[in-house]
Amino acid sequence: MRSPPPDTAVLLVDHLRAGSRTPFAWGTCDCALWAADWVKARCGIDPAGGLRGRYRTAIGAGRHIRRLGGFVAQVRGLMASAGFAETREPAIGDVAVVDTPVGPALAIRTRTGWAAKAERGVICAPFPVLAAWSLA
Repeated sequence: MRSPPPDTAVLLVDHLRAGSRTPFAWGTCDCALWAADWVKARCGIDPAGGLRGRYRTAIGAGRHIRRLGGFVAQVRGLMASAGFAETREPAIGDVAVVDTPVGPALAIRTRTGWAAKAERGVICAPFPVLAAWSLA
């Protein structure tokens, strides 16, 4: 059972700031694990627990993604296994696989768009949504 969510707005601002300061690193602070860290902070559940420490490069991440049927399929499986339902109306604080100019990324919904961990910090834009999950 999920614990009640703490103040989402405060947690989200803190998470975005920390993500901006933390260097991008495959397998520890990439787009998927940064967003999974958010889910864990907000809900107490780590949907990516089984992936942590299993890759350290883009090639290693790609192997996991291909083996699990693609990025959307991989995230869909992880989120379902963790008990999160897909939504067509994501709210602030929900997560989604979005289509960025460099490919799909796991991102967090903010007031102004979707925030995703990138090699240069955190980017936020109105990226198209490929699949989204409610954290409520």
